[in-house]
Amino acid sequence: MSTKLTSPARTLVLCALATAALAGCGSSFKAVAGSGVPAASSKPLGYGVVDQAPLPHTKCIRAAGLPAVRIGLTKIQVGSLPAGPTIIFAPDPNAAEADQIEGKAPGAEIIGAAELFVHQASDSELTTIAGCLDQGVAG
Repeated sequence: MSTKLTSPARTLVLCALATAALAGCGSSFKAVAGSGVPAASSKPLGYGVVDQAPLPHTKCIRAAGLPAVRIGLTKIQVGSLPAGPTIIFAPDPNAAEADQIEGKAPGAEIIGAAELFVHQASDSELTTIAGCLDQGVAG
């Protein structure tokens, strides 16, 4: 049995490989304002600082009187499991929606980049938490 690809299939595979290779390319230079001349950067572009997303939201939830605990850089646990809601932060709102669509966040309510797993929380708790997660969300 032959495993040769047809010409259209081969073209598609090559385009996908080229796209993947180019996606990893970056530049370590920024253009000087008002010119096309690049200036050296202290760090390569495309490398960001880890966002402390849960920090302001945790403070807001605690200020509202709910017991919120930050777990690592991307998670907040409100109360204790199995009843207390869990909030996991995706890298951005699009990634959070993708997690929901792909079934990686089943039953989660998406608020910006936050994936809110309700568990057995009361409506008043969820209203408070949603209000805190809405802060800084555009749209």
